[in-house]
Amino acid sequence: MSYKNKIRRILNEQYDFRVRISSKEIDRSVMQKQLFIGVLDQLKKIEDRKDFMLSEIGMDMTTYEDQFFSVIEDLMKIHFNKEQLALIQMYLYQLVPDKEWDGNITIQKNKKEEVVAFKSPDDVWNVIMKFE
Repeated sequence: MSYKNKIRRILNEQYDFRVRISSKEIDRSVMQKQLFIGVLDQLKKIEDRKDFMLSEIGMDMTTYEDQFFSVIEDLMKIHFNKEQLALIQMYLYQLVPDKEWDGNITIQKNKKEEVVAFKSPDDVWNVIMKFE
Protein backbone atom coordinates (compact mmCIF):
# COMPACT_ATOMS: atom_id res chain seq x y z
CA MET A 1 0.00 0.00 0.00
CA SER A 2 1.40 3.39 -0.95
CA TYR A 3 1.85 6.15 1.59
CA LYS A 4 -0.89 8.17 -0.13
CA ASN A 5 -3.37 5.33 0.35
CA LYS A 6 -2.36 4.96 3.99
CA ILE A 7 -2.86 8.65 4.66
CA ARG A 8 -6.16 8.65 2.79
CA ARG A 9 -7.40 5.63 4.78
CA ILE A 10 -6.46 7.21 8.12
CA LEU A 11 -8.16 10.49 7.23
CA ASN A 12 -11.29 8.71 6.02
CA GLU A 13 -11.48 6.73 9.27
CA GLN A 14 -11.25 9.89 11.36
CA TYR A 15 -13.28 12.36 9.28
CA ASP A 16 -16.36 12.19 7.12
CA PHE A 17 -15.08 13.80 3.93
CA ARG A 18 -13.19 12.79 0.82
CA VAL A 19 -9.58 13.76 0.32
CA ARG A 20 -7.29 14.03 -2.64
CA ILE A 21 -3.60 13.71 -1.95
CA SER A 22 -0.98 14.97 -4.32
CA SER A 23 2.77 15.17 -3.96
CA LYS A 24 5.24 17.73 -5.11
CA GLU A 25 8.81 17.02 -6.13
CA ILE A 26 11.48 18.66 -4.01
CA ASP A 27 13.31 21.37 -5.92
CA ARG A 28 16.73 20.11 -7.02
CA SER A 29 18.57 23.15 -5.65
CA VAL A 30 16.94 22.72 -2.23
CA MET A 31 17.96 19.06 -2.15
CA GLN A 32 21.53 19.89 -3.20
CA LYS A 33 21.79 22.54 -0.49
CA GLN A 34 20.54 20.16 2.21
CA LEU A 35 22.94 17.42 1.10
CA PHE A 36 25.83 19.90 1.00
CA ILE A 37 25.08 21.16 4.51
CA GLY A 38 24.92 17.57 5.78
CA VAL A 39 28.24 16.68 4.14
CA LEU A 40 30.01 19.73 5.59
CA ASP A 41 28.58 19.04 9.06
CA GLN A 42 29.85 15.46 8.90
CA LEU A 43 33.28 16.47 7.58
CA LYS A 44 33.63 18.99 10.42
CA LYS A 45 32.71 16.31 12.97
CA ILE A 46 35.25 13.92 11.46
CA GLU A 47 37.93 16.60 11.58
CA ASP A 48 37.07 17.42 15.22
CA ARG A 49 37.16 13.71 16.14
CA LYS A 50 40.56 13.33 14.44
CA ASP A 51 41.93 16.31 16.38
CA PHE A 52 40.51 14.96 19.65
CA MET A 53 42.00 11.52 19.11
CA LEU A 54 45.40 13.03 18.38
CA SER A 55 45.45 15.40 21.35
CA GLU A 56 43.76 13.20 23.97
CA ILE A 57 44.69 9.65 22.98
CA GLY A 58 47.80 10.26 20.91
CA MET A 59 46.39 8.36 17.94
CA ASP A 60 46.96 9.97 14.54
CA MET A 61 44.14 8.95 12.19
CA THR A 62 45.38 11.11 9.30
CA THR A 63 46.92 8.32 7.25
CA TYR A 64 43.80 6.19 7.69
CA GLU A 65 41.32 8.95 6.82
CA ASP A 66 43.31 10.56 3.99
CA GLN A 67 42.03 8.09 1.41
CA PHE A 68 38.43 8.81 2.35
CA PHE A 69 38.99 12.56 2.23
CA SER A 70 40.69 12.19 -1.14
CA VAL A 71 37.62 10.46 -2.56
CA ILE A 72 35.29 13.09 -1.08
CA GLU A 73 37.41 15.92 -2.45
CA ASP A 74 37.50 14.31 -5.90
CA LEU A 75 33.71 14.04 -5.91
CA MET A 76 33.49 17.70 -4.96
CA LYS A 77 35.85 18.55 -7.83
CA ILE A 78 33.34 16.99 -10.20
CA HIS A 79 30.59 19.32 -8.99
CA PHE A 80 32.27 22.57 -7.90
CA ASN A 81 34.66 24.94 -9.65
CA LYS A 82 38.09 26.05 -8.31
CA GLU A 83 36.82 29.13 -6.47
CA GLN A 84 34.06 27.16 -4.79
CA LEU A 85 36.47 24.36 -3.79
CA ALA A 86 38.92 26.86 -2.32
CA LEU A 87 36.17 28.36 -0.18
CA ILE A 88 34.96 24.93 0.97
CA GLN A 89 38.49 23.88 1.92
CA MET A 90 39.08 27.17 3.71
CA TYR A 91 35.92 26.58 5.78
CA LEU A 92 36.80 22.97 6.59
CA TYR A 93 40.52 23.17 7.24
CA GLN A 94 41.72 26.74 7.75
CA LEU A 95 39.13 28.77 9.63
CA VAL A 96 39.01 28.18 13.34
CA PRO A 97 36.13 29.94 15.07
CA ASP A 98 37.35 31.90 18.07
CA LYS A 99 36.53 35.03 20.01
CA GLU A 100 38.47 37.26 17.63
CA TRP A 101 36.80 36.13 14.41
CA ASP A 102 33.33 37.54 13.76
CA GLY A 103 32.29 34.80 11.31
CA ASN A 104 32.60 36.97 8.19
CA ILE A 105 35.00 36.86 5.27
CA THR A 106 35.69 39.25 2.44
CA ILE A 107 35.21 37.88 -1.06
CA GLN A 108 36.05 39.49 -4.35
CA LYS A 109 33.96 38.92 -7.43
CA ASN A 110 34.10 41.01 -10.60
CA LYS A 111 36.60 43.39 -8.96
CA LYS A 112 34.07 44.11 -6.22
CA GLU A 113 34.69 43.26 -2.57
CA GLU A 114 31.91 42.10 -0.29
CA VAL A 115 31.85 41.03 3.35
CA VAL A 116 29.76 37.88 3.80
CA ALA A 117 28.83 35.54 6.65
CA PHE A 118 30.89 32.34 6.60
CA LYS A 119 30.32 30.70 9.96
CA SER A 120 28.00 27.79 9.11
CA PRO A 121 27.59 25.31 6.24
CA ASP A 122 24.49 27.26 5.21
CA ASP A 123 26.62 30.42 4.93
CA VAL A 124 29.23 28.51 2.92
CA TRP A 125 26.54 27.34 0.49
CA ASN A 126 25.23 30.89 0.03
CA VAL A 127 28.75 32.18 -0.66
CA ILE A 128 29.82 29.46 -3.09
CA MET A 129 26.60 29.90 -5.07
CA LYS A 130 27.82 33.39 -5.90
CA PHE A 131 30.70 31.75 -7.80
CA GLU A 132 28.66 29.46 -10.06
